[in-house]
Amino acid sequence: MLLNTKSTKEQILSLLKVNGSMTILEMAHELEITEMAVRRHIQTLERDKLIRSEMKKQTMGRPSKVYQLAQQGEDYFPKKYKEFSLELLQGLKEAGQEQLLQEILVKNREKHYEQYKSEFEGKTFSEKLNQLEKMQEHDGYMPKLENQDGTIHFKELNCPLVEVAKEFPQICQAERESIERFLGAELTGITSMAEGHSCCHYTIQEKNN
Repeated sequence: MLLNTKSTKEQILSLLKVNGSMTILEMAHELEITEMAVRRHIQTLERDKLIRSEMKKQTMGRPSKVYQLAQQGEDYFPKKYKEFSLELLQGLKEAGQEQLLQEILVKNREKHYEQYKSEFEGKTFSEKLNQLEKMQEHDGYMPKLENQDGTIHFKELNCPLVEVAKEFPQICQAERESIERFLGAELTGITSMAEGHSCCHYTIQEKNN
C-alpha cells in the first residue's frame, strides 16, 4: 500500500508517475481499495485531463485498458524550471554578458506578446485595454483595470515571473515596454511585486498620435 497522507487521487497520480501505466485492478491492489472506488477517481481524473487511457494487447486473452499520466498530469509534479532559468541567467550575468542577458529577456517578452498582435490591431484604445486585461488574465497575472477620475490604473495581483524578476528587473522593463508598444500608450510604474509590494501597479496614458 502507498503509505502517505495524500488523497486517493494524488496517490493514483503518484502511482502512474512511478509505474508509467497501470490497470484499475493494479491500482486497486496497490492502494488496497475496491476497483469501484478507483474507477470513480479515474473518471474524475480523466475528466480533468490529468490522465489518459489506451487499450494494451495481452499475450493471452482480451486487451486491457491501461491508464497513464496526460501532460497536465505530468505538470502536477514539481519541476525545476524556475531554478534552472535563474541559474542560466545568473551564469550569463557572472560571465559579464549583461547586454546579451538584456537582449534575451527583451526578445522573450516580445515573442510572448507577438502571439497577441493581431488581437490589438485595428482596435480602439478602450478595446485594447480590455484585450490587455483578458490577455493578462489568461497568463495568470490576475489583472484589475480601473478608471479613477480620468486616470487609468492597471494592477496585476499576481506575477508568474516574480522570482525571476527579483533577480533580473530587466524583465519588468521588457514587459512594460511590450505592453506600451501594443497599447500605443505610456505606462508609469507605481508599485512592483519584484520590489516587495503586494501587486504591480501602473497608470496608463494613451499616446497622442
